[in-house]
Amino acid sequence: MIASLLAAALWVGPALSGSWFTPERNGEGFTLQVLDDGTAHALWFTYPPPGSAAQQAWIYASGGRIEGDRIRFEGAFTTRGPRFGAQYDPSQLQLIPWGSLEFRFSGCNEGEVTYAGPQAWGSGTRRLARLTALAELECSGKRHLNAQGARSLQGLRNRSGAWFDPSHNGEGWNVEELPGGGAQVYWFTYDERGEQAWTIGISPVAGEQMTIEQNLRPVGARFGNAFDPAQVSLTPWGRLQLSLTGCNHGSASWQSPIAAFGSGTLAPMRLTTPAGTACVEGTPSVPSNATWSSGAPEPQPAVSESANAVVGDSIYMAGGFGDTRGFKRYDASRNQWTVLPQTPAGRDHGLAAAYDGAIYVAGGNHNGGGDHSFNGWRYLIAENRWENLAGIPSVTQAGAATLGGYVWFTSFNGGLQQFNPRTGQAQTIPPDGNGTPRDHSLLVPFQGELWLIGGRQLGVRETARVAIYDPASQTWRAGPLLRTPRAGFAVAASPTILIVAGGEVLSGTFGVLGSVEAIAAGENAWSLLPNLPTPLHGFGALIVGNAFFTVGGTVIPGAVSNAGIVQVLRW
Repeated sequence: MIASLLAAALWVGPALSGSWFTPERNGEGFTLQVLDDGTAHALWFTYPPPGSAAQQAWIYASGGRIEGDRIRFEGAFTTRGPRFGAQYDPSQLQLIPWGSLEFRFSGCNEGEVTYAGPQAWGSGTRRLARLTALAELECSGKRHLNAQGARSLQGLRNRSGAWFDPSHNGEGWNVEELPGGGAQVYWFTYDERGEQAWTIGISPVAGEQMTIEQNLRPVGARFGNAFDPAQVSLTPWGRLQLSLTGCNHGSASWQSPIAAFGSGTLAPMRLTTPAGTACVEGTPSVPSNATWSSGAPEPQPAVSESANAVVGDSIYMAGGFGDTRGFKRYDASRNQWTVLPQTPAGRDHGLAAAYDGAIYVAGGNHNGGGDHSFNGWRYLIAENRWENLAGIPSVTQAGAATLGGYVWFTSFNGGLQQFNPRTGQAQTIPPDGNGTPRDHSLLVPFQGELWLIGGRQLGVRETARVAIYDPASQTWRAGPLLRTPRAGFAVAASPTILIVAGGEVLSGTFGVLGSVEAIAAGENAWSLLPNLPTPLHGFGALIVGNAFFTVGGTVIPGAVSNAGIVQVLRW
């Protein structure tokens, strides 16, 4: 079942990646990529202003700041200098400040752009319409799903994004894999005089091999008010082939009858990956030979029901039963604990997630001393200090995750709170159409989406339900049911596997669970892994390499008896 979220405001998200243009100005436009760190990347493929000796122009903007329905680029620039082909010398690259761009979107397929450039380029505002969407980022939702709602491998082979050869820094390709198959490829480069040049072409088949038999170089028009689409001449450029045999590396070859471009080969590598896309190599599977061992015990006092956030190889644990103002870090790669400054107030059942060098802790149940005047706080890792945070949602007894530059908190009713850490604003995402309450559920990012897993329904009945939220289409759909209903468990994900462990059951067979289950990218159902040596609930987890680590937790259902152990599943 898919539930549409018409009540949610339009915040810039993954679906806005693609190409955009002004219909009455056909022949120029923008490629836009919304990135997973909450920034954006844009290229304006256009023409030089009147009086220029160049034939084409492109304007580059990176680090776009996303705020609500807008993306602001403060420092766009143009380039010139290197000569195309074998004589390309990146040391000749000149970065020329150009001005600013601001995109504002009124819907998933329309918006406007405001620009302010140098005097020869001028300023203005233009309406925008969508020219292309990216495969698996359409406004209408995912195309390639397994029968139980997880993404299939066919939809996890995406190579859209910016690519470049490091030896040719300053030029590169923008690859757009298209929803119906095929790919659109832009090459932003230079001509024989070191002036900007760009080509565009369509490969009828996407995937590893993208072959453009008739690459085109549009020329003839001029920027701004002088632009006349009738003057755009689509000059045949030659043949371009990209062989992207891996998710991040490949080769490019070309043959052009134009002497200035000739023929040659380059070695592209991926520069950017649009938010919401995923590229998986091979066929992942749940490990069949995993075994448990122990890690360094947790410093006393041990905790359960803490707010947990993962940064790299470490997990941060804030508050919880046993030490409501405690704050500590476990570095899994070093098997080492560090005690950190106390939280501003005592909490249990709080929620935490990490973004851009900080730990965001929200809500929870007030417990212990300290300043309870704020819903939550932010811990600045580099400065080793806490600060109060206005606007963070008041949530408890659920999960949190970071995805697409936002921090997402699960609400008690099964909905989400989407928090923008750059602006301090939050909005409510209604629950999926089933509306299952989600006490002690968890939220985890997996393959560009958010998986809301398990939890406890009204009447203290645990659920095996999984609801998947797609930030691109802003829709929910049902995911693969867990093998065992559970609440208060631990969850962690890598790019290729998602693992759920332990938890408690307060209905029926009252107790703490030791069972562990996992699902690999592209799979349709959960598989069992070896049971936890010590069953737990109210604990955290992370995956580092081929190992799943658990931290914290208690061994008694509905009560507190904290074990203070680290359990490690390796494969």
